[in-house]
Amino acid sequence: MAEVNTAPQMAQGSDSARTMAIVIYGLFLSTWVGFAIGPLIGVILAYVKRGEARGSIYDSHYSNAIEVFWVSLVMAILGIITLPVGLGFFIWIGLCIWYLFRTIKGLVRVIDSRPYA
Repeated sequence: MAEVNTAPQMAQGSDSARTMAIVIYGLFLSTWVGFAIGPLIGVILAYVKRGEARGSIYDSHYSNAIEVFWVSLVMAILGIITLPVGLGFFIWIGLCIWYLFRTIKGLVRVIDSRPYA
């Protein structure tokens, strides 16, 4: 009888971790169509489900989502504070580009079943 090797599947992670990462990225992108609370829901899901993805290729996606949320929040606040002196506009433009890049890159990589990094 042939021996079945399940080690590569264990290293990659479960389908539920992959699906949840896709949902989280979708929630992050939903802010662009007016669903402003989407990233907050996404980061909460990332924190809650992160433990289930530990050791899998999807762990980096949960870490990426958490990092994107907090950096975006801090930079958005900084942009608001510096808006009166004209700097805030440039901070927001840079933030939008960075946010879209990190989120779309993550979504593409998770769909391809690859880690974020």
